[in-house]
Amino acid sequence: MGVCNEKEKHALLIFKQALSDPANRLSSWFMDEDCCRWEAVRCNNVTGRVVELQLGNPYVDSNYTNFMLGGEISPALLELEFLSYLDLSLNGFGGRPIPSFLGSMGRLRYLDLSSAGFGGVVPHQLGNLSTLHHLDLGYNSGLYVENLDWISHLSFLKYLGLGRVDLHREVHWLESMSMIPSLSELILSGCKLDRNMASSLGYANFTSLTVLYLPENHFDQEVPNWLFNLTTLVALDLFNNQFKGQISESFGQLKDLESLGLYWNSFHGPIPTSIGNLSSLRYLFIGENPLINGTLPTSLGLLSNLEDLRVGGTSLTGNISEVHFTTLSKLKVLAIYETSLSFHLNSNWTPPFQLEHLVANSCKMGPKFPAWLKTQKSLSHLLLSSSGIVDTTPNWFWKWASSIQQIHLSDNQISGELSQVVLNNTIINLSSNRFSGPLPLQSSNVVVLNIANNSFSEQISPLICRKMNERSKLEVLDISNNALSGELSDCWMHWPSLTHINLGSNNLSGEIPNSMGSLVALKALSLHNNSLYGDIPSSLQNCKV
Repeated sequence: MGVCNEKEKHALLIFKQALSDPANRLSSWFMDEDCCRWEAVRCNNVTGRVVELQLGNPYVDSNYTNFMLGGEISPALLELEFLSYLDLSLNGFGGRPIPSFLGSMGRLRYLDLSSAGFGGVVPHQLGNLSTLHHLDLGYNSGLYVENLDWISHLSFLKYLGLGRVDLHREVHWLESMSMIPSLSELILSGCKLDRNMASSLGYANFTSLTVLYLPENHFDQEVPNWLFNLTTLVALDLFNNQFKGQISESFGQLKDLESLGLYWNSFHGPIPTSIGNLSSLRYLFIGENPLINGTLPTSLGLLSNLEDLRVGGTSLTGNISEVHFTTLSKLKVLAIYETSLSFHLNSNWTPPFQLEHLVANSCKMGPKFPAWLKTQKSLSHLLLSSSGIVDTTPNWFWKWASSIQQIHLSDNQISGELSQVVLNNTIINLSSNRFSGPLPLQSSNVVVLNIANNSFSEQISPLICRKMNERSKLEVLDISNNALSGELSDCWMHWPSLTHINLGSNNLSGEIPNSMGSLVALKALSLHNNSLYGDIPSSLQNCKV
C-alpha cells in the first residue's frame, strides 16, 4: 500500500492551519502519522498520492453548525497534483469567495462546494476543469455569475448544481448549458431566472438530460416548447414559477418521466389526459394551481407506478370513482384537498393501494363515513376536515385509528360517544363536530388535542386527573365550547408539557387550582365564559412566556 507523499503531507498541514476547525474534525492530521491514514484523506493504493479530500460536514442533524470548517482555503491545495475529488460541502466559510485557484486543479473530476457559505462571483477559472464530472455550487451565501461562457468548456460534466446561485445577469444561460453533451442532471432552483431570459429559449440541445429542476424562479410565461423535446427526462420540477397557460398535452411525450412537479404555478384549464401515457410516473404534483379546472382525468388510473398524487388547491370538479384508481396499487400519498371533487365510491369498494397519507380536507368525502378506510393499514396522516361527513363514527374506527400519527376530522357533522376511547395519536383535531357524552381518555403520546365546539358533557376531572405510566407529551389542549361541568381539579401537575390551554365557554365552576402554577411552559390560558370565582393563584406567576 502506498505511503503518503511528504510534499503533499506538508501541503495538507498548511491547508489545515488556514482552516478553523472548532470541533477538531481534523485532529488526526499531524506530522508523525501517514497522511493516507488521516480522517477524510484518500490516497492511491499504489502511489500514495492524495486523490480525495472528503471534507463535507458529516453531521446533518440540528447540531451540524458546531462541526463546520471555516477560515481560508489555502492555495497549498495546488500541491495535490493528483487530487480528483474535493468535497467542502455543508461548512461555513463566512461569505468568502470561491478561490479562483481551484480552476488550476486540472485533475478534479468531482467538486462539491454546496451549502458551504461561499459568496461573491463564481470564478470563471472553474471552466478550466476540463475533466470535471460533478460540480455543485448550490445553496451558498449570495453567489452569482456574471456570465456562463466558461461552463461550456466542461464537456464531460454530468451533474451541475447551481441552486440559489443568482443567474439573472446571464441572458444566455440555456445556450451555454445545452452545449455540454454529457449533462445528465441540472439543478437551477431559485436562480432568479425570469421571463426575459426564457423568451430567448428557442432551443435546447440536451441529449442526455435526465433531471431538470427549475423551481422557485420567475418565468411568468407558458412552458417553452423546447422542454417537450427532452425525451430522456426522468424528473422535471417546475414548482413555484408563475408558469401560465394550459398544461400542454405535450407533457405526455416525456415517456420516461418518473417525477413531474407543476405545483404552485398559474396554470389554467384541464389536466391533460395524455398524463396517463406516462407509465413510469411515480410522483405527480399538480396542486396549488387555483385556475386548473375540469374533471380529474380517468387516464390517471392507468399510472400503475404512481406513488404520490397531489391535485389539491385546484378548481377541479366532478366525481372521483373506482376507475380513477384502477391500477394504482403503489399509491402511498393522495392529496386532493380544497377542490370541488366528490368521492362516489361503492360502499364495499376495496382499494388496490395502501395509503400512508390521505389529505382530503375540503373535498367531499361524505355524507357517509368512508368505509374503505378500514382497509388501509399503513396510514400515518388522515386529514378529512370539512369533507361533508354527516355520520356516526363506525365501531371499528378508533381501534383502527390508534396507530395514525395525525387525525384531522374537524368541521364535519360527525357524532358519537367517546368515553370508552383512549386516544393515542400525536395530533388530534375533532373540533366543530357533534361528539357528545363524557370526554375521551388519552395516552401519553398525544401532543395536540383539539375537541372544541362539540357537545361533550359531564366532569373534566376524569381527563385531567387520570394518572399515566409515562410522562405526558400534551402541549395543546382545547376543549372550549362544550358543555363540561364541575371544578378544575387540582391535578395539573400531571401535564408538565402544556403550552396552550383553552377551556372557555363551558359550565366549569369553582376556583382556579394552584397546580396550574406548575405548568412552567404555559404560554396561553383561556378560561372565559365559565363560572369560576376567587383569586388568580399566585402560583401562576411561575408561568412565563
